[in-house]
Amino acid sequence: MAREVALGIGREVTLTRTNHALTIRAAARLAGVAPATQQRVEAGDPAVGIVTVCRVAAPLGLKVWGRAFPAKTPSLRDTGQLAIAEYLRVAASPGLRVVLERGLGNGRAIDAVLLGADEIIAVEVERLLADFQAQYRVADAKRIELAALHQRPVRLVIAVEETRHNRAMARDHASLIRSMLPAGSREIMRAVRTADLLGRDGLLWVRPPRS
Repeated sequence: MAREVALGIGREVTLTRTNHALTIRAAARLAGVAPATQQRVEAGDPAVGIVTVCRVAAPLGLKVWGRAFPAKTPSLRDTGQLAIAEYLRVAASPGLRVVLERGLGNGRAIDAVLLGADEIIAVEVERLLADFQAQYRVADAKRIELAALHQRPVRLVIAVEETRHNRAMARDHASLIRSMLPAGSREIMRAVRTADLLGRDGLLWVRPPRS
């Protein structure tokens, strides 16, 4: 991945330099780097530091901008969420087929999917509430993708580890959470245990698993 990013930047630097009719030596002089360093940047050497890359790009009128985006969902086991997902699997009615880490393509997955005859419950497990709106958007996008694959309504449940920090964060966003996730823990678990329709999205509090 680092190599691909470096190559992309290198191509842009080379193209812009040649459009300005600058030699490598002239461009390096403007950047205050050695010609060999200019060549390494243009060749896409991922070992060149970001400060140097920005220094080479700036005199050419280029701004180097980076952004991280999800490429793959970490596994439940890696994130410590497996115990919570297993709790839901064990509690689920025989009328629900439970799939853990249901893949959506591009390396992403929904933590747990409970498939009923008339309704699907998509569960995203959050051990730490940090940015509720951002976490909700990611989960909702996965729900939309899942709904496109099935001919049944998909209800989104965000299962949150019950800690002091998470409770405080939820209080700070109480009205927003109620509007987006109106179903509470009892209502959700009743639907999970009986396979009755949940009918709406919800927030489920789950106690941390014992170590």
